Amino acid sequence: MNLARSQFEDLFLFEEQMPIDSVDAALRFKSECPPDRQFKSENMFRFRRGRGDFHASVFAAFIALVFLAFFSTETGWQDRKLPDNLGNYVGYQFGLVEIEGRAKRLGSILKQSWVVPFLCLLILIPASIINLRASWKIRRWRQRFLLPTDAGYETSKYLAALEYLAYFILYTLSVPVLGYLISTIVMGVFLTWRLGYRTVKWLSTGLLSSFAIVVVFRSFLQIKTPVSIWLYDQLPAAARAFMLTYF
Repeated sequence: MNLARSQFEDLFLFEEQMPIDSVDAALRFKSECPPDRQFKSENMFRFRRGRGDFHASVFAAFIALVFLAFFSTETGWQDRKLPDNLGNYVGYQFGLVEIEGRAKRLGSILKQSWVVPFLCLLILIPASIINLRASWKIRRWRQRFLLPTDAGYETSKYLAALEYLAYFILYTLSVPVLGYLISTIVMGVFLTWRLGYRTVKWLSTGLLSSFAIVVVFRSFLQIKTPVSIWLYDQLPAAARAFMLTYF
């Protein structure tokens, strides 16, 4: 049966063409998250071009070309004065040619401001062009088989991620007010609830995990936090010193 099913799946090029398998759907793991928020660990390193991949590839290629356009002005390359004997100069910079009885170390050229951006562009520009070409081919295949190519769904997911960016900003602003301990616990429990894990078991897990993070990073590793914390300033001197030292 599995062999027949495997041969049947090979007939379809994209997942959108696959029929719904009610048997597998019933046996699938059911999480407490809403269906559109489920995540499978085996898909973490899986690369698959979705319907909005071409739009993202165009944007990535555009950014790479912007970096290339501003390379000369932003790295100081346009202000460089190259010597007349450019061949010997390049050989000297790479430690291949001796000038005045001494050879230059290869590492010194890496300290110049333009070298690392130049090496990055050597990888970024070809990679973005190759990716754009491959994405265009997939887009044409999808159009040929009348599959959707709009980027509305992917765009909505990118915009939805801004919600969690706002949570992080609020968290960083709350630390100088409430302290690292309370801010981390509140954020950990809230994010657990926000992701759909709203039972007592999962909320307790979020609370204990947040507390463990504070103990490891603040109590043991002594990661620095703001010296002046409003809530701690309201405590007696001994309690304030203890909280500032360990939490």
